Amino acid sequence: MEQARRSGSVPGEGYGSLSDRKSRKWPTIIIMTLAVVAVTVGDLIMSHAMRELGPLTVPSLPHWWDGKLGLTTVAYEIYELGWRIFTQPLVWAAIGFMLTFLILWMIALSWSDLTFVMPLTALTYVLNAVLVGPALGEHVSPLRWAGTLLIALGVALVSADVDSETETACDQTGQT
Repeated sequence: MEQARRSGSVPGEGYGSLSDRKSRKWPTIIIMTLAVVAVTVGDLIMSHAMRELGPLTVPSLPHWWDGKLGLTTVAYEIYELGWRIFTQPLVWAAIGFMLTFLILWMIALSWSDLTFVMPLTALTYVLNAVLVGPALGEHVSPLRWAGTLLIALGVALVSADVDSETETACDQTGQT
């Protein structure tokens, strides 16, 4: 029973209780904010690294499809392409930031419902839109800004829904 209580599998007790999920709302938001910043920085670094590398192609691929070249030629070009990509320090820096996101995301998932945590990841669209101009010199069109604002509104709605859902459920079970 104690193991079930610690694992949150006993309804209303342990890690998965309604009051626990409600009390973890703000820590989850903080962790996910850090995660969103980490993955956005990773996105920006990766984009910069890929621009430095230039267009990545496998020239032999169409000839292989046509049956004019063997698979070994295509495999060698893919190997060379991978070597070119993964010998770039910026690629590894981006991967580090993205791995940080993954770890923080898993922590958040251990604290809160997927239906709360997952929409918070959409904030990467907002942060990317804000930072892409200063960091990469890209222009964000008015239509993309409108879409970004819709995403932000959706995240706000999901966050507000968690409060009302948890309060209603707690009222029904007598928990606080």
